[in-house]
Parts: sequence; structure tokens; C-alpha cells
Amino acid sequence: MSEVIVDSLKHSGNSGAANITLGSDGSVTCGSTASLNMPKGTTAQRPTGVDGAIRLNTTTKEPEWYDATTSTWKAFKTGAEVDVEYLVVGGGGAGGGYYRGGGGGGGGFRTNYANETSGGGAANEADHPVALGTAITLSVGLGATGVSQTTVAPNGSASTFGEITASGGGGGGVYDAVGGTNGGSGGGAGGIANNATGQDGGSGITGQGHDGGDLVTNSADQPCGGGGGGAGGAGVNGGNSSTSGNGGAAATSTITGTSVTYAGGGGAGAYNAGSGGTAPTADASAGAGCFTSNSDLANNAPANRGGGGGGSGGVFAGGNGGSGIIILRYPSTYTATFSAGVTSTSATAGSDTIKTITATSSTNETVTFTVT
Repeated sequence: MSEVIVDSLKHSGNSGAANITLGSDGSVTCGSTASLNMPKGTTAQRPTGVDGAIRLNTTTKEPEWYDATTSTWKAFKTGAEVDVEYLVVGGGGAGGGYYRGGGGGGGGFRTNYANETSGGGAANEADHPVALGTAITLSVGLGATGVSQTTVAPNGSASTFGEITASGGGGGGVYDAVGGTNGGSGGGAGGIANNATGQDGGSGITGQGHDGGDLVTNSADQPCGGGGGGAGGAGVNGGNSSTSGNGGAAATSTITGTSVTYAGGGGAGAYNAGSGGTAPTADASAGAGCFTSNSDLANNAPANRGGGGGGSGGVFAGGNGGSGIIILRYPSTYTATFSAGVTSTSATAGSDTIKTITATSSTNETVTFTVT
């Protein structure tokens, strides 16, 4: 095969001015006011991708470029992106107050980190590319505050990272057959009086958590409430007057490099001198219930774990749900800048940066990613 080697090559129009110059360094310079026509074709006609290749997609009517890192063609208007791994946990629901309160449900649990499952046993979520230079909304959900009146306890509030929303946990039910409410994980059903009809626990949201425990017994033994649902398991159904339901299991994440449990269900309150329902076994993300003969109040869930509050055994308020949390993990070649109302800490693991967001002063706080 023959070839011609020159230092540079110029194409001139009738005026003699150089319209196109091919430099010895591989550069192409257009010296006129005319346009440069790209290769073009439909989506189906895309060639084998080479990093940095450009073309006009006649199907989408958009110029596009090939990103070898993700092995995808991307429209120019999408700009550069960074893949962010996340854990988003909603605030926990409060435990039911008054007698035989149901446990609060854990907040919704969503993650795309490694191969870890989301709440309710759902599959790991998809990769999450974020456009550089674009402000992404952040909000850490609050845990619900327990109430003592004979109304269902409140739900926790949602945590959000852009379009990723982890709902707040459902509130626990209260005495006289008030069922738990739906949420990320559902609140447990409240206890009942003699011969009253049982109630169901609240439903968990698919992909975020499990259902709260039911109260299905219809007897003269004044059955107790059901445990709140957890991200890792359903709440336990209520038993007799001294045996209330335990909270549902929490879910585990290692996104920080350490195994931590989140979004467990709160234990329900009992009536006689038995024991209130426990939080999930060996779990510190949720609150345990209490019982009437004990003057202790229902237990609150700890902050930033998204657990449900414990149910009350007597005429007291249910336990508070725990606040949620957002954890972001991304390559350290990028920088995350937060708005003023974000409370966060930073750590590194290998070549990644890990940002843990524990509070936001409003629902309109933001994070913006840029190249370091």
C-alpha cells in the first residue's frame, strides 16, 4: 500500500485562503465560515464504538459521542457524568401510643452499592450517572415523634437524592384495633380490647421494606400489637396480653466500608407484666416496646439509622422513629459541593470518596459534582 507523508496539508478555495488545514500533530483547523459535516446514521447504524468518536444520530436528531468507560453512545447535551453509588434511608415511623401500641415501621431502604439488596429483598438498583455541574436535590428524612393520644402514630418523612426517594416508615397502630399505616416499611397493628376484631399492620413499599405485624387474634385475652416492619423482614404478629410482636429485621449496608444495620422495625407494646416487643435481634437501629406494669417509656430509635420507634404499653407516648441518612460513594477524581444547609462528613476508601449526609435544613438542599 502506498502512502504520502507531509508535514501539513491545506485545502484552499478560489480565494487562496486555507479553508481546512490538517496539522502534523493530527489537528484539523477549519478556516472558513462553512460547516463541518459529521458522519451520520440511525441508531441501528452505529459503528463499533471507539473512545471519543462522534457522529450525528439521525434517529434522535442529536450529535453523540462514544464513552468507552461505560461502552455507550451519549448525546452531547448530556455532558460529562460521574457514577455515584448511594444508600438512601427514610426516617422511621413512631411507635403507637396509649395501650398495646404497634411498633413503628422502618424507613425505606434503597441502594445501588455493590451487589447489596434494597429493602423488602429487592434487587440492587441500577447504576446512577449524575451530570457534572448540575445541582441535585438532597433531603434527609426526619423520624416521626411519638404521640400518646388514641390516634395512629405519624409516619417518618422521606429522604431524597435527586429522583431517588426512600419513603418514611409507617406509624404504629394503637389500642382498640387501629391498624398500622403504610410506609417504607409498614407500622405494626395496635392491640385490641376483649373480643374486638383484629387489624392488619401497614404495608411496606415494594423495593423499600416489609409489612408491619398484624393482630389477627379475636379472644378475651386482650392481644397486643404487632411489630413494625423492617427493611430486612416483616414485623412479628401480636400475641396475648403479655406478648407483643417484635420488630422486623433491619437491612445491612457496607457502603462505608463497615457493616451497619438500618431501618429495623420497632417492637410493639405489651399489656401485663410480660415484656414489650424487642427491636430486631442484635440490632441497634430501632426501638423496643414496653409494657404497662413497667413505668418505662417506649424506646426511641437512634438517629440516622431510619428505625421505627417502640410501641407503648400504657397511657404513654410511643417511641420516636430514627432520622434517615444518605451516603454517597464516588471516585475521588471528582468533588462534591453541598449547599449551606447540608450536614455531612467525609471519608475515603481506596480510590473512592464517601460522603455521609446526616441532616438537611430544608427539602431543597443540593449537591453538585465537578472534576477535582
